[in-house]
Amino acid sequence: MATFLVLIPPGAKSQDEDARIIRDRFSWIAFFLPYLWLLWHRAWLAAALVFAIEALGAAIIDHSVFGLAGLGLCFATNLLVALEGPTVIVADLKRRGWAVDAVISAPDRETAEEIYYMDIMAGEPETRRNVSLPASETSGRRHAPMLGLVGFKEG
Repeated sequence: MATFLVLIPPGAKSQDEDARIIRDRFSWIAFFLPYLWLLWHRAWLAAALVFAIEALGAAIIDHSVFGLAGLGLCFATNLLVALEGPTVIVADLKRRGWAVDAVISAPDRETAEEIYYMDIMAGEPETRRNVSLPASETSGRRHAPMLGLVGFKEG
């Protein structure tokens, strides 16, 4: 089961149809193409920082003694971008005023979307089970709904 965060735009009510669903996982595209991935997600400063670190790594690669350290620096930078990619997207959206509306546990993105939008059609968001999230994840809300195949008892 994967975990998906559902974020809604600023000023939108809970369960907005313009919500973005982001999977919390390793990003292969961010690993192999970190600059393009960061620029695609409008993370300009992070892209500049990654470029500077990898330029330093490329300069070290030419050194006869520390060449392997430069290669390791480039690899570690790509790995860090790939592991923290979804966090960068969520942080950027939250900086622009988006809020976490739900956390969904589902096997794939299609199922997560289906669960989220079926809940919209039901029109009963109060009947969902809640799971606590850190205060930084909820943007003013103490709880975000947990949807999916995992049940939680309140109380």
